[in-house]
Amino acid sequence: MTKIIVEKLEHNNFSFVDFYLSRIIRIYPALLFLVLVLTAVGLFVFIPEDLKNFAKDARYSLTFLSNNLFYEQSGDYFATSSHDKALLHTWSLAVEWQFYILFPIILHTFKKLTKQTKYIGILLLILFSCSFLLSVKLTPKNPIYAFFKLSTRAWELIAGGLVYFYFNQYSLSSIKQKIIEYTGFGLLALSLIFLTKDTPWPGYAASLPVLGTVLILIANRQNSILTKPKFIQSLGSASYSIYLWHWPISFLLSYFLIQKNIINISFALLLSFILGWLSYKHIEPCRIHLNKINKKYVYLLFILSIAILYPFYKFLGKDGLENRADAEYLKRIEKIQMPMVSNGWCFYNIKDDHSLTVGENGLKCHIASNSTNAKSALLFGDSFAGHNIPFWDHLGKKLNLNIHTISTNWCYPSLDKEFTGDKSSTAYQQCLINRNYLKNHIAQYDVLIFAGRWTDIVRQNQQNSFSELLKVAQMNNKKVIVMSEPYTFDQNISSIFKRAIWLERDFNLNEYMNNPLATKQKYATSVINKIVSEHPNTLLLSQADLFKSDHMATKNTPYSFDGRHISIVGSLASEQYFETRPKFKVLENFIAKK
Repeated sequence: MTKIIVEKLEHNNFSFVDFYLSRIIRIYPALLFLVLVLTAVGLFVFIPEDLKNFAKDARYSLTFLSNNLFYEQSGDYFATSSHDKALLHTWSLAVEWQFYILFPIILHTFKKLTKQTKYIGILLLILFSCSFLLSVKLTPKNPIYAFFKLSTRAWELIAGGLVYFYFNQYSLSSIKQKIIEYTGFGLLALSLIFLTKDTPWPGYAASLPVLGTVLILIANRQNSILTKPKFIQSLGSASYSIYLWHWPISFLLSYFLIQKNIINISFALLLSFILGWLSYKHIEPCRIHLNKINKKYVYLLFILSIAILYPFYKFLGKDGLENRADAEYLKRIEKIQMPMVSNGWCFYNIKDDHSLTVGENGLKCHIASNSTNAKSALLFGDSFAGHNIPFWDHLGKKLNLNIHTISTNWCYPSLDKEFTGDKSSTAYQQCLINRNYLKNHIAQYDVLIFAGRWTDIVRQNQQNSFSELLKVAQMNNKKVIVMSEPYTFDQNISSIFKRAIWLERDFNLNEYMNNPLATKQKYATSVINKIVSEHPNTLLLSQADLFKSDHMATKNTPYSFDGRHISIVGSLASEQYFETRPKFKVLENFIAKK
């Protein structure tokens, strides 16, 4: 891209119209074809919820804004929700397209100001350095932003421009070419070996594969055994279409509940290459025909396709054509959702529900007993306090507790400004209000109930914030109840359950039980339990106290909603189970004693 732009700037014949048109012709047809094929599949096999979400993803993907959408949804490639998005991989295409829009504008403006192109290399170095340093700085603090945003990924694209600008005319001996090329491929191999899903990304780690690629480009060995073979050349030519198809195939593999063994994964890889190759041979060549058409008509076709498809996907996104579902299906999934304001409960899900506003409304939830002689309690925390609202609404009536509930996203029990989520979000603003209320009113409650996503708190080394809150509660002679997390999965369990019903497949939770997130949870649980044990006024409700060992709310329905939280039906079933446990009597006595 840098070569195309700079050479045309040097000859004063650069055209924004031509540049953007070439990008549209290169990128859009194959993407559009993929989205339309997935739409056709989705109309027949996606559950309404998935079709609704897919429609929104499609809108953002076709307008090259999907990276911003997925950032706002606070997902990442390795989150439990990643396999619920057939178009998740288009985030990188969106970043690339945004770069293509801004990059020529920046270079053209620079050329206008300096009247020459020889200093563009310095500009590229500055842009590269700023983006890389921002990526390094934000990766440990806000990894989701660093992953999805152009500002933190632009350096990876600019790296190619630096190769062109500084090494285009650089002549290397055959030996040096080999050494540099093999070093580059060696770095790529090291990336495959040592970089894992737990590696902070992009940050410093991303420099390993980027540097490897840069070295291969610098070597520029036209006769390399690693790049010259016809098969490799063909693979490179079809790489864009293969990239487009690889993730949807992985998504569909999970969607149809196909076991991910070596045979099925190998078949999925083969199918990705086949479909990618077919797209390359039969869809991508349409750019040849489009190049023969008048430019304004190509732009018109592009705009017209967006103008038609955007409202179409907006329509699909209303309810995912819920009328495709029968009454039995709708009845079985009715309460498999988070308990939120929008469905009659009062978890203040301000991150996702944009009708909610920052302020006092987030402090107005009261549940359980309204008896005049009821003891006062405060349920405080993040979404893991929120998903326990049905639990405490039922249990609180039996224990005669008037429970004030204050919960919002990422706002775990604490009195300071630590936060496990994005501090630029409205949830953080609401959290500061919540915690200020807790600080000023902690003395007025008989019982304090704390729940949080302890795994994230410990992972981000913020457990001392919770520990300090327990010390304050002890100083105020308050009874404190701490709730453990439900069992965590690395899959969206309710989606898998709904798909099993929809596709008339068997649902088996056992194959999802042993996973890396559950292992991390065990460590976090031990850390929190140790903190709780140091405070005699505190009662811990453990995972074993709250949930059956098979982690099923009923014989046919799981507790889990998204792999982390529990659903409404899960919360109510947890309460029913808890009443049968010895800890229920312990809790009764704990609350009753003076």
